[in-house]
Amino acid sequence: MYLYRLEAETSAGPFVIIIAAEGEEQAFSAAEGHLQRQMLPAPAVTELTIVEKKRIAPGAGYVVSNGNAQC
Repeated sequence: MYLYRLEAETSAGPFVIIIAAEGEEQAFSAAEGHLQRQMLPAPAVTELTIVEKKRIAPGAGYVVSNGNAQC
């Protein structure tokens, strides 16, 4: 099983989605499903991209910027 970080461009703006899935096809399907359940009305997805993929293991994770980070 893998942990995927996806970026979605939608009619409601950009989103970062973290999904646990066995493969890329499952990850895309799950990401679209989460967007449809979390946003009402469901936004139109114009682009959905896998940005990172990691094997799930203890300590695996991602750091996601909220847009206010100053590096």
